[in-house]
Amino acid sequence: MTTRHPYRNTLRRTATAAVLAAVLTLATGCADEPPAGHEERLNKAAGVAAFKITCTQDLWDRTKPSKSVSLDSHEDAKPRKVDGPAGERGLVEITLTGGQLVDYLKTLEEDVSGGFFANSSAEQLSRRMYDAIAPVVDRIEKGKPPTEVPQAIVDDAAGLTDPTPSKSAAKS
Repeated sequence: MTTRHPYRNTLRRTATAAVLAAVLTLATGCADEPPAGHEERLNKAAGVAAFKITCTQDLWDRTKPSKSVSLDSHEDAKPRKVDGPAGERGLVEITLTGGQLVDYLKTLEEDVSGGFFANSSAEQLSRRMYDAIAPVVDRIEKGKPPTEVPQAIVDDAAGLTDPTPSKSAAKS
């Protein structure tokens, strides 16, 4: 005759609850709250046909996940050099679709908030990029087509000279 431990079921439930709590913590990370208006911003971004970002090649490369980590659609976006003084300073222009912009904003938010897949070494860069893109997206009015493609310029010297798209960018 075998005897069962009187607390066996309680111990099993406690262990299961502990494992579940650990899995949820890992899945959600120990992330901060997303920036105010993030969900509405994603909804607006999803509705644009095109969105341009002008920044340095290095900033773009360091704020997007590597292909081995992510299958996000913004990975396919190809930076194009800009002409003129902005191009001489190393600025490139990236044109994203609405879906690509949504994926990119999620990537930036993950890095800023410290989520499970966050790249902590890019936190400040991601914050700078997010803070430049967010107000441009926020100004988009649903149902009102823009007169030009919305553009975020991430260059503190941008007020000195405007970026001029390269001839190859104009053909795209």
